[in-house]
Amino acid sequence: MVFWIIMILLALHIIGAFFMSPPTAWADKFFNMFATHPKLKRDLITSIKVNEIALEGEQLSKFINAFHAANFLYEGGLIHGHNQNPITIQIVQAKDTFRFHAYLYGDGMVEMVRIKKNKHTPYRLRSTDLESELLSYDTTKTPQSNISD
Repeated sequence: MVFWIIMILLALHIIGAFFMSPPTAWADKFFNMFATHPKLKRDLITSIKVNEIALEGEQLSKFINAFHAANFLYEGGLIHGHNQNPITIQIVQAKDTFRFHAYLYGDGMVEMVRIKKNKHTPYRLRSTDLESELLSYDTTKTPQSNISD
């Protein structure tokens, strides 16, 4: 009887230790499901469209590198008056579809709005690479902060 109690406790200890410190790949996958700014996996990406323009080859590679290099600053609301002419981004990665609206403010500041199941989550990024990459697909061709009155 004591033998089986010790074996059950040992098994529960091993299972508990596994769940308290899971393998890094599993933990990264779990936390990336809830991340505001997701990490893209190049081999799983089916398509990326920026303002309805499909990216391929070198453009795709440059966009992914710029997207990953962007520094997440904080989650917050849009600046009023700067929410016109968004750059729409749609990323299809395996079975997940990410939709974003990007607003360029100049000086490397990019306001992203992640749209997931009709829930809008705005957040701020700092990346001159992502800003220049998105600026090449922008129809207005000028960041909001560079517009003179």
